[in-house]
Amino acid sequence: MKTLWAMLGALLLSIIILDLGMVYITYDKISKVTEQALDAAITAGINPEDAYLGRINIDSVSARDTALAYFRDNLGLDTNLENDILKNTRFLVSVNQDTHPHHAGTRPYLEGQVSTMVTVISPKLFDSGGIPITVTKTVFHRSTYK
Repeated sequence: MKTLWAMLGALLLSIIILDLGMVYITYDKISKVTEQALDAAITAGINPEDAYLGRINIDSVSARDTALAYFRDNLGLDTNLENDILKNTRFLVSVNQDTHPHHAGTRPYLEGQVSTMVTVISPKLFDSGGIPITVTKTVFHRSTYK
């Protein structure tokens, strides 16, 4: 009987370790993809003619559309921002323009926030929807990209 309980305990422990690894990998991937999506949004949202004149103004509509498309494509999400692992995903992008042009060091930036539910094995055992995670990233405009 002790062997049965030891095997059951080892199984539960391995499921929890696998789930924690899955959540960590998913968090890391979402973090990287969000930062790359915001970089792509800054690049797409800047008008080159304004940049030549030294004015950096980000078009919020094209920036949001580009960030969402990049985010969705890189994570393999459908139009509802879901796949087999990520459920109830929300991707919010806020564009903050340079409000103080006379202060040195101020520049436009984008903030992205992703909140989602990661479906793993252990919440299914306890009849839960998944493990919620939230990723927040801020990306500033840089004058040169390498």
